[in-house]
Amino acid sequence: MRTRLTSILTAAAFLACLTPLAAKSQTDTALKLTTTVPQATAEFRAGITDWQNFSPEAAASHFSAAIKADPNFGLARVMYANAATVAGELTRAKALSEINRGVADAAAHGTTHELLLAAAYREAFQNNQRVAGELFAAAAHLMPADRMVAANALGAIADPNNPIPALRDFIAKNPDYAPAYNIYAYNLWTQGDRAAALAAAKKQVELNPNAPNPHDTYAEILQWSGKFPEAIAEYRVATTTPPRFPSSFSGMAEVEALQGHYDPARAYLNQAITQAWTPQEKLFFMTEIAGTYALQGNQVDALTKQLDAIAAEAKAQNDLETAAIATAQKAAAYANAGNVAAAHKAIADAKAITSPEPWQVNYFATMAHALLKHYAPANQELATLKQKTTGNANVTRTLVAAAEANLATQQGRPADALTILMAADTNNVVIMNRIAEAHAALGHTAEANAWYAKVNNNYALALSDFPSVAARRRTRLATTAKKS
Repeated sequence: MRTRLTSILTAAAFLACLTPLAAKSQTDTALKLTTTVPQATAEFRAGITDWQNFSPEAAASHFSAAIKADPNFGLARVMYANAATVAGELTRAKALSEINRGVADAAAHGTTHELLLAAAYREAFQNNQRVAGELFAAAAHLMPADRMVAANALGAIADPNNPIPALRDFIAKNPDYAPAYNIYAYNLWTQGDRAAALAAAKKQVELNPNAPNPHDTYAEILQWSGKFPEAIAEYRVATTTPPRFPSSFSGMAEVEALQGHYDPARAYLNQAITQAWTPQEKLFFMTEIAGTYALQGNQVDALTKQLDAIAAEAKAQNDLETAAIATAQKAAAYANAGNVAAAHKAIADAKAITSPEPWQVNYFATMAHALLKHYAPANQELATLKQKTTGNANVTRTLVAAAEANLATQQGRPADALTILMAADTNNVVIMNRIAEAHAALGHTAEANAWYAKVNNNYALALSDFPSVAARRRTRLATTAKKS
């Protein structure tokens, strides 16, 4: 691994080339801003607070106000573009244009420190994590009093496959820096240390109780632990702690849906819609409502009506990809209900929305044809799906494998399905469900029950993820049938 010293020297050499471009330089150990507009300074500081607290929508609104007050405030423009992209307000192309302008403004009007940070955030935005980490490490060396910069510098020294030791070392040196506990908690959970994950999330709440995200993080990990009443309580605190944090309503909806309380789940999501920061966020919550109907089952009319509403809203936002996907999801719903004509029409309608259609349309078309036992068109759609997702390991190891294995099982080749699935991501809910179904087809009752149990005991529900929601419903139906 590259050492901290090497990172500093590499970034410093890059910085040396840029320094003559800066209007001013400084040698103090904390970031001082060059803007002379008090409102710009105040809004920037407020934005940084919200950015550290993982409230990108609120952060974007403050950074936007900062550059409105001072259009030459380059670092604020870079931060706005980053936050607005996370919030769904800007496309990546538009954001990169804003970032490039911000870096140029920082070079012309800012300090060396501002320019260095602007350049670091630009590299991070473009997924050049090594260079970004080196720049942040250099900034941390120049500004040791700035703990957010030091936290960003972890990218230069942490093992990407196991960042826990670097995070643990950072927390030991900065035990009262609340944001570090957020990513620490999630990494601990991923590594299987659930008790430590809960403790880290709780510590973040104790250190920073007046921001919504610490409560949301703690609630989510409580939810994943199956502690539903405690999770609801923390989610509720998040929804009442400013700035507004509508995604916590999603969390409460997940907890209710996991318990089979679908009407309360939809009520929470409708509250989320009223508090959405952007049209894109509203669309996301609408998608989650569709997920509640899909998970509930036997709701084809309500589900397809909601998917129609999603497609209409997506078209209004000129988001044709989402509109096509929502329309294709109708095909799977109709096929599951045995409505052949409606399923075929939904596939055709989805493909007519945008050309070429997104790969998700081919996935849902594959599933719809398989449900109808129309294996020839199902295999044709699968071939197209595989061609479109070549090189996308995340998709090939989850949904592509699931679709291919499902077809194999349906066509009497469950052993082949298992071969495909066991080489895929076996921590994915859809894959786990298909493994259980393949074992069941082979008469391996104990193995099937074990995999079904893994799905039922997984509380990391994502209502917007239609395939995983469908897999959960299939698992529930299979296990309920075994008990009856």
